[in-house]
Amino acid sequence: MKNWKKVKLGSLLSESKIISKTPNTNKRITVKLNVSGIEKRPNTRDKKGATRYYIRKAGQFIYGKQNLHKGAFGIIPKELDNFESSSDIPAFDVDNSCYPEWIFYFFKKNNFYLKLERIAKGVGSQRIYPKQIYDLEIYLPPKEEQRKVLKEIKNAETKNQKLLKEIQLQEDDIIRLRQSIIQEAIQGKLTKEWRNQHANLESALELLKSIKARKQQLVKEKKIKNAKAFIKVTIDEALFKIPRNWEWCKLGEIINLKSGQDLKPSEYSDVNEIGLPYITGASNMLNEKIIINRWTNAPRSIAFKGDLLIVCKGSGVGKMAWLEEDSAHIARQIMSIQTIKSPLNYVKILLDANVKNFKKKATGIIPGISRQTVLETIIPLPPFKEQDIIIQKVKALLLKCDIMEQEVITNRESSESLILSVLNELLGNEDNVLINKKSIKKVKESHPKREIKYNSKTINMKLVELLKINGKLHAEDLWRMSEYYDESNESDSIDEFYAELKNQIEYKKKIKEAKEKGYLELV
Repeated sequence: MKNWKKVKLGSLLSESKIISKTPNTNKRITVKLNVSGIEKRPNTRDKKGATRYYIRKAGQFIYGKQNLHKGAFGIIPKELDNFESSSDIPAFDVDNSCYPEWIFYFFKKNNFYLKLERIAKGVGSQRIYPKQIYDLEIYLPPKEEQRKVLKEIKNAETKNQKLLKEIQLQEDDIIRLRQSIIQEAIQGKLTKEWRNQHANLESALELLKSIKARKQQLVKEKKIKNAKAFIKVTIDEALFKIPRNWEWCKLGEIINLKSGQDLKPSEYSDVNEIGLPYITGASNMLNEKIIINRWTNAPRSIAFKGDLLIVCKGSGVGKMAWLEEDSAHIARQIMSIQTIKSPLNYVKILLDANVKNFKKKATGIIPGISRQTVLETIIPLPPFKEQDIIIQKVKALLLKCDIMEQEVITNRESSESLILSVLNELLGNEDNVLINKKSIKKVKESHPKREIKYNSKTINMKLVELLKINGKLHAEDLWRMSEYYDESNESDSIDEFYAELKNQIEYKKKIKEAKEKGYLELV
């Protein structure tokens, strides 16, 4: 590698600009993100008058100007020869001294393409232009040596693909195992042996009667609202065979279900931690725990500590989390579940078994399930003591699944790291320095002393809070100091930052652009 010469990428690539004289919407190319390849674009109708298309050839290097830093690049395969793309997806003929694949792996090794975001140009829609990548340096050994190295890479990738397929099978097996555990739990199979040793248990029918009596008492005490009576589950409605002393019933018979209400923007804050937490939807839930980022002094639909919250509207229908705060207001995308006598953890197991059904039954432009769908869900009810045993067994078995899953995740990460290390070892590191010279020059000219001192009190904060503490801030500093900044995934984190910044400027009108270009301040 020390003997390999370095050349500019521009000496190996020349942009192909063969205009398509008869554009064909059925022969368009799209470049997938995350280095996932090139494929035929779905057929669409061209807008009258406009975009010019260019003929693309098999073996050309191609990339998306807007998404090169997100892995949108590759080599055009034979089956897409003579297809077309616009100038926003440029293609390049590769010099005879270089294999096209050599260029491809140059961008892929060490995830180098991710770093190219630094040179993207534009305010709204950022792009990386050919002239910018032409200036990059690349190692170029003799072509015969390239061929040998590429062969080693292909062999390593083939082995890695086999390993990844095995890992995917393991992941699928764990998913099926989790589903099997839940299903066997609600069918009484996990507790068959325990049940044989405890034959004199009170039946679930007696438990149902006591739950009904307790509900009536709570209604009298005005602690819960009165609900209509549920029609008894018939033999024909039974979903499967259950143990002798179990009962079929409706979920609504053993729970108290509370629906949420949306608040007006004037009734909550995502800055001031005053009042109760405000839980709005699936985005507030992570690993069955609640993430709080809003608060309200005008709560109307209140859930309490220990309640099980379930998303009833939106893409996260069926997602659940436990409320650990003393209390919180819930939006209409959320329902809160409390139980009458039965352990709430057993209800969680029942809900886990029904998540797929909830998603199937979700209707509307924004998919949602009704209270009735949840309340009328048919469930198997074991005796009280057996519910506790079921919870213990499910918890122990799912913990084993968690351990296996973590091992699989570690194996996947190791596999991905291994192939990247192989590429770096075989191809070397050119140490290209990526600087957007134009923007740096502008910053130096207009703001020669722009320097922010980062510390534990001025990072990972909300945008409005940062501006309150620091006053006027440059947009880049605000991003890097905010809760949205993620050094390991800058491309996605800056998208989230801009989305929230737009929200604060255009809708909440709390932030505005300062007179100094590139700076932001509070309204």
